[in-house]
Amino acid sequence: MTSAESAGTTIPSAATPAADVVEELRAWVGSDRPAEFPYALVLGHLRSVGKHFLDAGLLRLLDEIRGRLSEAEKPDGPSFLHRFLDVVLDKYDDRYDYPSYTALSLLSRPAAADWREALRARDEAVLLLLADLIRFEGLSATDTPDAPLYMPPSPELVAKRARLAVRVMEPAALRALPPGVVDAAAVAVVPGRTPGGPLAAEILRTAGPHQALVLSASVQPVYVLHDEYLFLRTLQSFETTFTFMSSALATAVRRLDGDRPREAADLVGAVADILKESLPLFSLLATMRAEAFQTFREFTEGASAIQSAGYKTFESLCSTPSRARLASFAYTSVPQVHACVTNGRATVQDTWHGLIAAHRLKPADDAALRAAADRLESVHQRWKQTHYRLAVRMIGERSGTGYTQGVPYLAAVLDNRLFPAPDRHSALVG
Repeated sequence: MTSAESAGTTIPSAATPAADVVEELRAWVGSDRPAEFPYALVLGHLRSVGKHFLDAGLLRLLDEIRGRLSEAEKPDGPSFLHRFLDVVLDKYDDRYDYPSYTALSLLSRPAAADWREALRARDEAVLLLLADLIRFEGLSATDTPDAPLYMPPSPELVAKRARLAVRVMEPAALRALPPGVVDAAAVAVVPGRTPGGPLAAEILRTAGPHQALVLSASVQPVYVLHDEYLFLRTLQSFETTFTFMSSALATAVRRLDGDRPREAADLVGAVADILKESLPLFSLLATMRAEAFQTFREFTEGASAIQSAGYKTFESLCSTPSRARLASFAYTSVPQVHACVTNGRATVQDTWHGLIAAHRLKPADDAALRAAADRLESVHQRWKQTHYRLAVRMIGERSGTGYTQGVPYLAAVLDNRLFPAPDRHSALVG
């Protein structure tokens, strides 16, 4: 008996039988069309059963295909198909975690050379992710909705989700889309009133074939409940935002080191602005029904947002975390970030205070940095408080999905600061 059966969870049935998918894949292996991998077939089957319930024979065949790709891999890194198969096979490989659950390897882009390019990349990615979410939500009201089909939302809930997604999309759209797609004057008066359907359709209409493939391939739910799509897209939007924030803060450190503190202050302020723009993502996530989340999270054991390297990178670029925090699972679960911190990565706060100690910072520039840091601190505290309240509503005192304490962990880190006072050495372990 599976864990799903023992818990009373419905065992999903495949829209396309696994045997048919295997047959099609074997035909592809024997063909001379290596570029035409049947992504749609594999993804359609995966979403109709959930990654957790993929057939063992299908998994073995996909592993064989991945092995053949490895033998012919190019020196510049794994191909998209290889990375796609890595995500599909994470549970099979026993390396399932938060990055693989959210398919971050498929969504990642080359690092931008300039922070403005990083902001544009973030805006474009968030617009695509949330436009795709609006499209998916809208299909639940049609005769041909996408899988997964279980527990579809009401029309009222679909409309609410679209409005909240639009709240996040509007500022990004005003920066990244051609003038006129979003009415700047209307947004300034009442944010969130841009019609979501037409905005999403316009964004998706201009997406290229590879962007469309990335959008499709990056949704690999573990079960078959409608709301998991929302969960994945929201997490991915946060991760895309953390990537920009880290890039901007790394640039701020370089500006400080180059005696350009006003530019550094502007960058810290830009990070605060983007984090504030992203706050409605929590409201969007709060529309996820608790009974749906508590059902599919049974199959996400091992994947927790505490494993977010993007968030830890952002946090550790503000200031060096305390010894206790570095020793906690929050950082030992992201070894690459942990190594960067312990190897002495420069931070905004340390570089800033170094300028003060060297008498190289004018009072006006110090005040500008302080104002920007205080603004980022304030928004971040709101972010943490909102995250905590949402977790309490969704999971109560249950443990987290990554072998963590869940809500008690979030409560323990509420007092942590991005820019702690120099004489404060927190003993918190979040």
